[in-house]
Amino acid sequence: MRIVFASLGSLGDLHPLLAIARAAEKRGHVAVVAASEVYRDYVTCLGFEFFRIRPDFPHDPQLLAHLFHPQLGPERLMTEQVFPQVKTTFSDLMEATVDADFMVVGELLYVAPMVAEVRGIRWANAILAPTSFLSACDPCVLAPAPVLFHLRKFGPWPHRVIFWFGRLMTKRWSAPLQAFRKEMGFAAGLSPVFDDKHSPWLVLALFPRILAAPQRDWPPAMVQTGFPFFEQFASDEVSRQLSEFLAQGDPPVVVTLGSSVVYFSADFYAMAVTAIQQLGKRAILLAGPNAIRVPLPATMLRLDYAPLAAVLPHASAVVHQGGIGTCAESLRAGIPSVVVPFGYDQPDNGERLRRLGVAAVIDRKRVSAESLAAALRQVLETPGSVQRLAEIRKAMHPQQEMAATMDAIEHVARNCRKIIGNE
Repeated sequence: MRIVFASLGSLGDLHPLLAIARAAEKRGHVAVVAASEVYRDYVTCLGFEFFRIRPDFPHDPQLLAHLFHPQLGPERLMTEQVFPQVKTTFSDLMEATVDADFMVVGELLYVAPMVAEVRGIRWANAILAPTSFLSACDPCVLAPAPVLFHLRKFGPWPHRVIFWFGRLMTKRWSAPLQAFRKEMGFAAGLSPVFDDKHSPWLVLALFPRILAAPQRDWPPAMVQTGFPFFEQFASDEVSRQLSEFLAQGDPPVVVTLGSSVVYFSADFYAMAVTAIQQLGKRAILLAGPNAIRVPLPATMLRLDYAPLAAVLPHASAVVHQGGIGTCAESLRAGIPSVVVPFGYDQPDNGERLRRLGVAAVIDRKRVSAESLAAALRQVLETPGSVQRLAEIRKAMHPQQEMAATMDAIEHVARNCRKIIGNE
């Protein structure tokens, strides 16, 4: 089959689809990748055929800071970037799916149902984090209004009411999409953020049940597998630096802000350096040269980039922003986290790690060298966390989970019957 994997957003959104694309290739399929233009060289160097999907999300610090506003970030992303360009996104995805047999899309590609119908192909949407299901039965921490999370103690009904208003709001945000649907001869849709983004054929929940178990208000076509890890390899130079540094002392604390937040939060690294020095620990800082403006002692190593899978297994803890990919890698490595969420799914991911007993969470507005030092001390000294992490790590089976993901895709693509429940 010719399968198109389409993603909008950061590397954290793209890497899971690249992992499935690689698995599809191993089964003899042709994998095509559609993503933002900024990733063209990266994707083509991996050997995939590439198509551009707009809107583009350049690594512009001011734009990223604007879109990661704690309360207004999601609305800005939808109303300023995603929905105003639905016609362009539709055109790009139509071009990417010429001669395609199947399509797998990530978040924000709300035109996917239209493209699939016009092309006459089946499709799946990939849900990378529990937040995206917006379940009233298992309420998430909503980045714009985290205080609402505490209403979960009253059962599902408060969040049913909240999400009813959310559907109205996001339906208003999506006015350009609704107008385009009408122009193309499609019936009016529901809220794309809550409902219409889910495929009637297959919804892939790409995280383990230990993070979030299936709920009765999840889509009926849902199949839950596990984290899709995209295996990368460190360059020879990075491998050399890592090997030399790791041989010089105890396992270090790793500090990373992922592929987006790192561009607009330089002060964070200065606070992390101070906190780790206070604890007398060593550190590996994954950050660009402009993100660290203080001199580093010999006990700390700065790298522009290194695959987390090459670093975290040798670490004692990781300080990060709560992206689902970093959360997954920390669990696979069996190390505790200190999470400082900046927006979107990150507050909920951090809260789920905290409830598992393997992380501490610091509010973005309250982060300081002192709070980071206290949180690190907490996760490094918490009794039972080592055993809990070992149990979680033992329960993860990436190869089998990827096989289940591909089995679900092939089942839907080759059979007339839709997925019903977690078959």
